[in-house]
Amino acid sequence: MIKMNWIEPMEPILTSEIPDGSNFVHQVKWDGIRGLCYVKDGEVRIFTKKGRERTRFYPELLEIPELLKCREAVLDGEIMVLNDEMRPSFHLSLIRERVSNLNNIDYYARKYPVQYIVFDLLSIDDNIITHKPLGERSLLLKENLNISTAVTITDDFTDGNMLFSLMKEKGWEGIVSKDITSPYLPGKNHQHWYKRKLSRRILAIIAGLTLKEGRPNSLVLSIQRKDASQKEGLIYIGKAAAGLNQENLNLLEKYIPELKTNANPFNFSKEQESKILKELKDVVWLYPVLTVWVNFLEWTDDGSLRNPKIAGFTSLSPDKADGKEFID
Repeated sequence: MIKMNWIEPMEPILTSEIPDGSNFVHQVKWDGIRGLCYVKDGEVRIFTKKGRERTRFYPELLEIPELLKCREAVLDGEIMVLNDEMRPSFHLSLIRERVSNLNNIDYYARKYPVQYIVFDLLSIDDNIITHKPLGERSLLLKENLNISTAVTITDDFTDGNMLFSLMKEKGWEGIVSKDITSPYLPGKNHQHWYKRKLSRRILAIIAGLTLKEGRPNSLVLSIQRKDASQKEGLIYIGKAAAGLNQENLNLLEKYIPELKTNANPFNFSKEQESKILKELKDVVWLYPVLTVWVNFLEWTDDGSLRNPKIAGFTSLSPDKADGKEFID
């Protein structure tokens, strides 16, 4: 078993301006699950950003020790799944990340194969190099990691505006801009990495309402399960009040008696149930027949929408709420 000292991941800061200057490189912001790989003496251990070990759940990445030219390394990157349009999909990446039964891994690895996009090297041959500038770490990474079908190194671009325009054209998530002179620092306590994101939109099903003083306050949002091997039910993606006007709230209140159900439409794990139901105080479950367009910034690590805003109610069938995203 690899002995390891945990290195807290560095995170980019959200910005509305793309940093300019010769000291910045720009990279694709891959829409997946952050993954750190600790490799030593032919073994690898794979962790999420929060330190949860997932080694046995990503068999595609067990080849990493064979790709390294050094004995020991800590790699930082993104574990992601491509959809049918060959676009990174957080929804599909989350399906893989939420697999909890090792007996199902072969099925999921075939149906939703992952790719590991490496963008940093934090340690090499037992020497932690987070104090070194990004430019030097990047050179060491390229010198010491061979690529494969499942493992590759992200590309650097000098023109951030050009890359952002390309991401908009492709309908991808956005870009990350990094200061090549910067060390690797924990969390967001820095001024060196920035992310510029495109506006995103998704069709969601209203699974319930939260109440405030007995009146509708926010919508409980969900999408359809996409994987037939999972239990029936909806996937919770958060709640939203922004964008709702008084007319919307009055109409929802009027239809509560017709749409109300005692059945919770979600199949929460024990961990999810404890966290989410605490978030959904005074909830009224509704039959999942109403759909809304929701604008949002990005996905959180636990699969909820960040900064959701209701863009409008629709007449579209709930079957259409399959997790597909649209870039505006």
